[in-house]
Amino acid sequence: ELERVFDICHGCRRCFSLCNAFPTLFDAIDESETMELDGVDKRVYWDVVDHCYLCDMCYMTKCPYVPPHEWNVDFPHLMLRAKAVKHQQGKTRTRDRILTSTDMVGTLAGIPVVSGIVNAVNHNRIGRRVVEELFEVHPDAVLPDYHSKTLRRRVSPSRNAGAQPGPEAGPTRGKVALFATCYGNYNEPDLGEDLIAVFEHNGIPVRLADTERCCGMPKLELGDLDAVRKAKDINVPQLAGLIDQGWDVVAPVPSCVLMFKQELPLMF
Repeated sequence: ELERVFDICHGCRRCFSLCNAFPTLFDAIDESETMELDGVDKRVYWDVVDHCYLCDMCYMTKCPYVPPHEWNVDFPHLMLRAKAVKHQQGKTRTRDRILTSTDMVGTLAGIPVVSGIVNAVNHNRIGRRVVEELFEVHPDAVLPDYHSKTLRRRVSPSRNAGAQPGPEAGPTRGKVALFATCYGNYNEPDLGEDLIAVFEHNGIPVRLADTERCCGMPKLELGDLDAVRKAKDINVPQLAGLIDQGWDVVAPVPSCVLMFKQELPLMF
């Protein structure tokens, strides 16, 4: 299937300006003896897979062959299948396992003394060189700070638990359950507090879910579908219960929303 889709992409090339997966593929073809896909070493296929970070831009904005076209090209989900195969074969690096474990990293980095150390290292040139050596994170990449006083420590899950819908609800159900997300909880809790303030200023009560795990997007990008399932088994009953109680669910991070609205329904 990789070969079929890569050959179609080679004949089109509308995605050359998107992520590095496509230049990697096209350069390998152009530099081969035949200048066609049959001249490319199949080991290069895995380089293409590794460069895809599942942003879905090719599917949504460029590709003319997505379903219901008879060629049925769904490049990002094909990459996901390849990543899952790679993970099942035990080829996932320790570095990737750690960086995608956002709950674990956030919990550890959120310990009061540890958060200060982590933030200091992330803002220090020598520290960034160490991070680059250990985790291959570029020393000039912007890294978010970690907060020991997370959003879930600032906002009680029981807050507004018995609230009634606000009078200015419009077409909504008038009260909001906030899925904090890993980033909104550990890295930018002010984002969640501001969002809550905006809703409540407009007469809409806000609460958090009783428990919460990572949406699963980082593990999805790794091909660790079992970890995605485990996160889903914790999150979905919580959120479904809140919906049954009359709450609208919102989140401050679009990729997490996409996970619940598109990826999890496709998988489960």
